[in-house]
Amino acid sequence: MSDSERYVSLDAQASGQSRIYQAGRDLYVNESGNPAVPPTVIPLSQTGRMRGDFVGRDGEIERILAHLQPQGEGASVSSVLVLSGLGGIGKTELATRAARLAVDRNRFPGGAVSVDLRGYEALSDLSVYPHQVYSPLLKALGVDAIDPMPENVGPQFHAELEKRAGAKLPVLILLDNARDPEQVLSLIPDSHIHRVIVTSRNAIAPLLPGAINVRLDVLSPGDAVSLVKVKARRELPLASGLDLAKLCDHLPLALSVVGAILASDPELSIAELAGELTQEEQRLEGLEHENVAVRAAFERSYVRLNEFHAAAFRSLALAPGTDISVEVAALLLDSQELKARRALRHLLNCHLVEAGHGPGRWRMHDLVRLYAAEQAQRMDSKESRDAAQVRAVSYLSDRAELAAEWTNGHPRNQSSYGFGDRSVAMEWLATEASNLVASADVAAELEAFDKSADLSASVVPYLINVADFSSSLSVLSIGIEAAKRSEDRSRLAGAYNNLGITYTSMRKHRDAVRWFNKSVAIARSLGDRGAEVKALINLSGALRDLVGVEAGMEPLERAMRLGGDRGESEGFGLTNAGIALRESGRFQEAEKVLRQALAIHARKGARKAEASTLAQLGTTIMQRATRELNPALLQEGANYLGAAIAAYRDVRDRQGEAMCFLNLGNAFSLAANLKSALEHYQSALELSREAGDSHGEGMIMAAIGLALVTRGEKKRGRSALKEAQRLLEPFHEPGRKQLIAKHLQDHDG
Repeated sequence: MSDSERYVSLDAQASGQSRIYQAGRDLYVNESGNPAVPPTVIPLSQTGRMRGDFVGRDGEIERILAHLQPQGEGASVSSVLVLSGLGGIGKTELATRAARLAVDRNRFPGGAVSVDLRGYEALSDLSVYPHQVYSPLLKALGVDAIDPMPENVGPQFHAELEKRAGAKLPVLILLDNARDPEQVLSLIPDSHIHRVIVTSRNAIAPLLPGAINVRLDVLSPGDAVSLVKVKARRELPLASGLDLAKLCDHLPLALSVVGAILASDPELSIAELAGELTQEEQRLEGLEHENVAVRAAFERSYVRLNEFHAAAFRSLALAPGTDISVEVAALLLDSQELKARRALRHLLNCHLVEAGHGPGRWRMHDLVRLYAAEQAQRMDSKESRDAAQVRAVSYLSDRAELAAEWTNGHPRNQSSYGFGDRSVAMEWLATEASNLVASADVAAELEAFDKSADLSASVVPYLINVADFSSSLSVLSIGIEAAKRSEDRSRLAGAYNNLGITYTSMRKHRDAVRWFNKSVAIARSLGDRGAEVKALINLSGALRDLVGVEAGMEPLERAMRLGGDRGESEGFGLTNAGIALRESGRFQEAEKVLRQALAIHARKGARKAEASTLAQLGTTIMQRATRELNPALLQEGANYLGAAIAAYRDVRDRQGEAMCFLNLGNAFSLAANLKSALEHYQSALELSREAGDSHGEGMIMAAIGLALVTRGEKKRGRSALKEAQRLLEPFHEPGRKQLIAKHLQDHDG
């Protein structure tokens, strides 16, 4: 044996890091890098012990082993299984482990061999095709007498497989790194007693007769942390490990690299390494160790794309957000939607994109997106990249404005970008919300400040409805800065008003009052009476919740005077007037005003305002029923609350829906129907928790506690009241807190 060759056992690593080939029946690595190497054919029985650092994939291993049941009960009807997935996803290691397990269980007495087809080598002429491996395969299966005529070796190979099939000696063939179906087709045995596993970065299973496809995904967060631990050979604090795994987007190759980095540098802390990888522009540079690089794994797939598909791949990195529609992809690529859809389908088959959240949507693995962004910066001019993003954010801005019209209106004659009804508009907002937030940021970076401010204004009402206050505050910050940069005080007044609404929904009324006052001042200076009226009405509600009913009356009366009888905000003013009357105990007057407001909102199609007014009307009638001891009124109030729930669902306002269920629970509690009351409270509780609304959760727990203690269930009731006390502690709720404290004291022991 020469100095340039040594005996090795197979390690299931990402391909392309060493070349193993068969000379006769011995296995060697040629370290000279000579491209004229024979095919890599390895008897699986000669690969040494299985590695001890394999983590996870239990479900996939069971599925592969079920396929590798060659005969008898439970045997697969297909002889070919394809493991497909992104480069670095762990296909080779998984296939090898499953194959070794099957061999160790004596499932393949006819022999088991692995062939590296080298479909993704940098030099395409290194790819291996069947005529190159017939002879090495026969040798690996123990056949020494090989026909000297090359054209006879293929038939000899299949004759040998048939012979072993007749003798009930099944054979397993692992074909690793196949890119082209032609690399595989002629190697598939005729007899179904034998089994074939193929690994590929391409979706080749449909092109192989009867093949079963298993598409691999990234590891779960827990398994990802475990893989880093075993590779790093040290313990990891769970939180830090999860953060590090997330930076790798749970890709096994990236996790193995960071594990190797940690193992090679015992002084390097997990936090330090995570800090190095935090900057996206430098992350792929940091995911390299010795001769293993995540970037190189992606490169092998990218270089095989044609010009149009490569351009499509690069353009996706420019998308605002991570879940991309075909329409946005076409705009980024500046192509017809049909061509974009076909390009996306090809990238999906190459595992360079993944199916997104719903039909016609696409996403990229985080690290693939960073690689695509690198290629876009290298290959495409800044002018073309900026133009692509302008097309995308303009489209999203226009559609978002049209969708937002359905939240509190019934728009007519929308453009071709518009929506047929409210449910379609709300579904679009639900799908695109995170992309709209990202688009506002991208628009600001492109100095398209008007688009940035408009995107913020359009998406915020939806974000408030679904209680995503973090995103609402984030995009409002972007929108406010954009309005300032464009010196557009009208948009700035609107952004301040939306900021006040967000803080009101968060029960941060002092902050809300501050921003409503700013909005009022700007609108007044501009002479924009409509904007001033809206801000004054919202200011009234915030002051009412912060200080009391009387504090909110002055701005409300001012708004009503400014707006007049037929102003755009007339219905909103009446709703707030009805709330003030209800909270003052003037129920019949409140009922009359709220019915007037309801008629206006229904006529205008203002569904969110209609929901709020229905809820207030139902609550008003229930309070009147309680005072008058009138069961018929109680049922009428419950009916209005039911209608409010339907309206809140139409605009996806979970907090509003939860409060309606709370009030319905109160109605059943007043009617001494504890079972139904608790059922409605539970529905309210689930919605509040889903929305992350701790204030709402506290109010519901208080209602549950009061209902229980007043009906003799002191232990459960006190527990609920104590939980309510904890949840409401950060909020300005003096009256409710006193009531809870009183009942805890009254029912002590």
